[in-house]
Parts: sequence; structure tokens; C-alpha cells
Amino acid sequence: MTSLTFLGTGGGRFATIYQVRATGGIIIQDEGRLHLDPGPSALAGMKSLSLDPSHTDCVMVSHCHPDHYADAEMLIEGMTQGGYRRHGKLITARSVLEGGGRFTQAISRYHQSLPEKVIKVAPGDRFHASGMVVEATPTVHSDPDGVGFIFHTGAGPVSYIGDSEANECLYRSHLGSRVLIVNLTCPTSSKIPKHMHTEDAAMLISKIRPEVAVLTHFGIGVIVDGIEAQVRYIEEASGVRTIAAEDFMTIDIGKRITSRNAIDSDAKARDNRLP
Repeated sequence: MTSLTFLGTGGGRFATIYQVRATGGIIIQDEGRLHLDPGPSALAGMKSLSLDPSHTDCVMVSHCHPDHYADAEMLIEGMTQGGYRRHGKLITARSVLEGGGRFTQAISRYHQSLPEKVIKVAPGDRFHASGMVVEATPTVHSDPDGVGFIFHTGAGPVSYIGDSEANECLYRSHLGSRVLIVNLTCPTSSKIPKHMHTEDAAMLISKIRPEVAVLTHFGIGVIVDGIEAQVRYIEEASGVRTIAAEDFMTIDIGKRITSRNAIDSDAKARDNRLP
């Protein structure tokens, strides 16, 4: 069984500044525990779920924006038990490690020295993380070094688009995924260049046709316009079962794909299979 736990489903500057939704990234548990894009509130979210940061074995950051990396250094310290144990991997885009253009490095040289291994990735790279083979995929975003990922889990491929506008390279890169995680920053009523909006997401999902599409990383416009309205539009336009992630939601991937509230240990899993 593979699980995805959302420590936050907000994204973009204003949703992050005001913490309209949490912005703690996603924990992927397969053979190990991987923390993807630990933005602000990642550690607070782990505390709420009684998750010990020292049990993390991989920290991954898709690009050099603070809603994706703000808690990464402290999570690295947790993964390495305060820096006293060389352990785990840091896997990230070049800009996060080195900076470039308008960006300075997001993770200090000291924190880069703590994990057992640091891997700098670009689209097309394949590597191992938390017992999985992972592929880095292209994005079209304001950080030109940004990447998405395909995680080849024990339950099949799980794709994370990352922050990007939709284009043909995204469609080709993520074909065959059982679960497609889409960062939906903009609603139907607006579009920001190099970010995903609802019509883009519907087109992309209809082409990739995963078993389930999971929307997250909601910008303030999506939240104000209504997340469920975006879900209905995408589901009707794509014909693909679509879930809006919620803070502290866990999606379990086995023969069936189900979701539950991770903060409620007594909650029954809700079946999200395709009809």
C-alpha cells in the first residue's frame, strides 16, 4: 500500500502569506517516507499528525519558491537528527542548491552537507528515493530549473506535475500514471502565465487519463471562486474521477484508491474508485 498525505493544499503567494490553507507539501510513504515540497507549515503539520521528522528518509524540492522549500532546512535537520547523523537524501532542482538568475540558493551549504546524499536533478533524470525509482519531468514555470516527478511506487506510477502551465511535454511525460497530482493555482476566471488554471488542468487530465486526478496547491483565486466548482468543471470536461485534496487528507493507493482524513484515526476510508 502506498499513501499520499497532504500537509497542506494551499499555494501561490497570497494563499501562503495568509495561510488560507496550509502549505506543508506532501508525504509519500511507500518503502520509506519521502517529503515533497515542504513549504511553510510542514513541521507544524507533522506535529498535528504525530509524525516524527527523524523518520523521513528523503526531502525533495521541485523548484526555488518558498511555498515549496521554506521548511526544508529544518526538515533536513530532523531527518539527520539535528545534523548528528548523516542520513537520507536531499533531491532537488539546481536552483534550490545553487541559485541562478533572480534566485539565490534556498538551502544553505551547511544544510546541504548534512544528508548522506544530495542529488541535483533535471528533466529526464532517473534516480532512487525511498525505495522507489523516480523520474524528473519538465515544467514551464518562472523558475526555469523547476521539475515535476513520476514516482514508481509499489502501487504503480504516481505523477506530480509541479508548478507549470500546461503544454504537450507535460502530457507526454505523465502518460500511464494511476494518480495524477495537479497544482491548480488559477480558477476558470483568470490565468497567470506559467501556472496551471482550470481549463489547462481539464485538458491535461483528459489527455493523460489517470485513474484518479488529485487537485492541490490552490491559489487564492481558486479558493475564493470555489474549489468544488473547479472540480466539477474538470471532471465533466475530462471524464476522469477528480478529487480536491484537503489539508491532512491521506490517499491510499492499492488495488483501490481511497481517501480519508489523516488527522482522524477512526475515519473510514472513502472509496474514490472510478465508476
